[in-house]
Amino acid sequence: MQVVFSPGAEIKFEGANNFRELGGYRAADGRQVKYGLLYRGGNLDLLKSEADHARLASLGLREILDLRSAGESAAHPDPAVPGAHYQRVCGMRNADGTEMDFSGQGIERLRQEKEAFERSVGRPVHDFEWFSALYREMPFRNPAYHALFALLEGRRVPVLFHCSGGKDRTGVAAMLILLALGASDKTIAEDFEKTNIWRRPELEAVWAEHAEEIAADPARKDFYLGVFGVHPESAPFVLSIIRERYGSADAYLEAEYGLTPARLMRLRRMYLE
Repeated sequence: MQVVFSPGAEIKFEGANNFRELGGYRAADGRQVKYGLLYRGGNLDLLKSEADHARLASLGLREILDLRSAGESAAHPDPAVPGAHYQRVCGMRNADGTEMDFSGQGIERLRQEKEAFERSVGRPVHDFEWFSALYREMPFRNPAYHALFALLEGRRVPVLFHCSGGKDRTGVAAMLILLALGASDKTIAEDFEKTNIWRRPELEAVWAEHAEEIAADPARKDFYLGVFGVHPESAPFVLSIIRERYGSADAYLEAEYGLTPARLMRLRRMYLE
């Protein structure tokens, strides 16, 4: 079922925002991503009304890939979706390989790690610099994204991949899919930044709540942008790191996911029109 007909348009739910799909984006050879196959989103337990459950069921999902940590998914479990197979593979990990947990306890651990990092370098660290350290490693040796590309190559679609806010782990996943399908850097960045459109109510609310703090230290506004939205610089940063390490997007896709030219061409035949 085609739900939207404009690239990056939000799929309207009563309980949640920032649910959308990759259909309609221009990709390789002037073709566009097919509609109704590749969906991205956030916490599914926010979808509580009958109308929301009906809308979710109408997508005809075959697969749901949950990119959250065990703690996050336990606190906010995904509802069962008729006909959809569910799997969870955490999309962000600590340096020791453990899952990066964005529950309250996990966020406190991140805060402590940031403070330790600042002590080690002997200076305050801008929040974008800290977030960049997380983004720097996400595209590499990430079991979650390997699982995602396995689903894509196996044509296990329609697929919904999601995390908690549908922005960081999910945002990088969408970047990598669009990269594989031959979308331009501009298109990839535009999709990534749409989070700040669809999550604007959360951003406005948190900026208002912390107005005095932000007035005293304007940099805090940018901090909250990274927590409740995304830094626009993150998408170009991830793409630059990929090319810096591998020389080209194609070399990265082959080394990380085994997408040889023949397999990449096959993937594009499946998802472009």
